[in-house]
Amino acid sequence: MMANKLIQTLIAFVLIVLTSCMKEDVLPISTIDLFGSRGVFIVNEGNYLYGNSSLCYYDIDKKEVINNVFTKANGIPLGDVAYSMNIYDGKGYIAVTNSSCIHVVDLNSMLMLGTIENLPSPRHILFLNSEIALVSDLYARGISIVNTKTLEVTGKINTGGTSLPFYQHPTENLIKIGSKIYTNCWSFDNKVLVISAETLTVIDSIVVGIQPLAMVKDKNNNLWVINDGGYSGNPLGWEKPSLMRINSSTFEVENRMDFTSLNDIVGPITTNTNGDSLYFIRNHIYKMHIDDNVLPSEPFVLGNEKNFRTLITDPLTGDLYIADAADFMSEGKVYRFSSNGSPLDTIDVGIIPGNFCFN
Repeated sequence: MMANKLIQTLIAFVLIVLTSCMKEDVLPISTIDLFGSRGVFIVNEGNYLYGNSSLCYYDIDKKEVINNVFTKANGIPLGDVAYSMNIYDGKGYIAVTNSSCIHVVDLNSMLMLGTIENLPSPRHILFLNSEIALVSDLYARGISIVNTKTLEVTGKINTGGTSLPFYQHPTENLIKIGSKIYTNCWSFDNKVLVISAETLTVIDSIVVGIQPLAMVKDKNNNLWVINDGGYSGNPLGWEKPSLMRINSSTFEVENRMDFTSLNDIVGPITTNTNGDSLYFIRNHIYKMHIDDNVLPSEPFVLGNEKNFRTLITDPLTGDLYIADAADFMSEGKVYRFSSNGSPLDTIDVGIIPGNFCFN
């Protein structure tokens, strides 16, 4: 009898523990309705291996933010290191790098429609048509070809082999100009690859500065690339960060402007709505015309010891949105400025805001 009671007690204890664990894993679900609103999604990376990335939505007209819209709608975490979001045909595609997937959601309700898996470390997505998309990758040494109808990986554009040093060639931004697709190779690299949009093969490469962090196209369909310059001990080298303009017709670097210090902290780059001016991060926020041949000396927005992570312009209003990662551990902020530099709003967001997407 004593043995039976002991067994029953142990079983009851285990059930209590399991039940309490299950309750901790169950996340509350709320109805999300973004229909008819206009806003910007803020992708928060979260901390590596913590699985605390998140997605926020900022309603521009109401000046209101909804935090954790993905988790609230679906009752599950977004994943580990959410990196970017793109919109196509009423659906949102959220790349979660360390979870090796892209979540596909309904743009109005944020309910998950499916997940693209078998992606080693997805970064950005480029839609070629209603059925085919390309996904850049940090570690795959290739770009995945995805069928967006079936949400399956159907092929790969090889960008490097196992015999190459370091992680060449990782891929980041994907920009299509005419029949060519361009991607910058950031980690331990110094190339921009040129890909045929017709054959989906690499047809050329352009040597740029060490570690091209990000790129954007201007109104003339030329590419601007910002290079972070590496770091002390980097096997590829360490040089001053730089900004470059590439002619997309000739693949020639037409202009290179080096920053003043090896220790300058740079970040992504964007254009204004007309595509004739650039905004970029170099400790502060700077603005320059695409015809300028020297770097601006005065900041457009002062950093004031903030950790600016990324930036984007509103395609309709021209307002500038700047993400501040704060101390990279606590929740960050997004600052909204008018096109003339006047502050408009401050938005509380998740940990390490790193990407924007307007709906």
